Amino acid sequence: MQLSEKQVKDNAKTYLTQLGMGKPANESILDFDSKDRIEIRYNSEWLKGLNLNSIIELMGSATVSQMLAKEEFNKRYTSQVPIALHEFLYPLLQGYDSVVVQSDIELGGTDQKFNIAIGRDLQRHFKQEPQFGVLLPILTGLDGIKKMSKSEFNTVGLTDDPLSMYSKLEKVPDNVTPSYFELLTELDLNFLENSNPRELQRRMALEVTTLFHGAEEALKAQSNCEKLFLGQKEKVGEIPEIALKEIVFPVKFFYLLSALKLFKSSSESKRSIKGGGVKIDSQKLINPDLVFYSKNDLEGKILQIGKKIIKRFKTEN
Repeated sequence: MQLSEKQVKDNAKTYLTQLGMGKPANESILDFDSKDRIEIRYNSEWLKGLNLNSIIELMGSATVSQMLAKEEFNKRYTSQVPIALHEFLYPLLQGYDSVVVQSDIELGGTDQKFNIAIGRDLQRHFKQEPQFGVLLPILTGLDGIKKMSKSEFNTVGLTDDPLSMYSKLEKVPDNVTPSYFELLTELDLNFLENSNPRELQRRMALEVTTLFHGAEEALKAQSNCEKLFLGQKEKVGEIPEIALKEIVFPVKFFYLLSALKLFKSSSESKRSIKGGGVKIDSQKLINPDLVFYSKNDLEGKILQIGKKIIKRFKTEN
């Protein structure tokens, strides 16, 4: 789906905010304060101006066999899954970004190896020194299977509140916990051998939450998460809220969770409810067709989905 220019800029703003834009350098991931340290560019600056001759020149710098060397394209081609011609343009246009900004180094995940290499090829084509590519491992999502991605609903947001961040991380599957330590902390990893998997989960969650929110808030989140697990909601501190303003009542339980974008679809919402994975005020609700007749039925109550999502319903913004 093609995004509008406004959507692209809105998305970019959220990424910059997560990186610390607007905060002092000592509180942000990147230093936005110091002069000439960061230059923010939108590739629409140069891509909008490409005419047909320019696009043909870009396409003429690569071959079909080069494109089919990309694992995803090759897999679809051998499986006879259609590949639209415009899909071949994406790596070329990304590579052209490197030409325009005269990139020396491009940083990306291991899934970007092909695109970064195309950038090097294009720089050679335009008589530039090819950039170096620095590739980083991909962080597996909270499901323990797919890469972390908003479209997979398996993410931890950098701007998540402490309780949400801790409670999600604490339930990362055992098999990927070591990679979270490696990629998200600066700890010596020797202690991982012969450690209790449950204690590893808790320590990792505490370490990462501390990194973004400080030790005091992280410890508070750990304590509150344990209280929620034990059903002591009256002793739990601040819980992130989720607004019911846009929900039209009466509403069925499964649709409510889907409309709040807590699940990818209504069918997934139904499955989770039936499987006993959803609680309201520590009470497990297994009827997806349960009807809530007004916002007052939910105001102030605590919603738990597994151990990763904890929200308090509110009726206003």
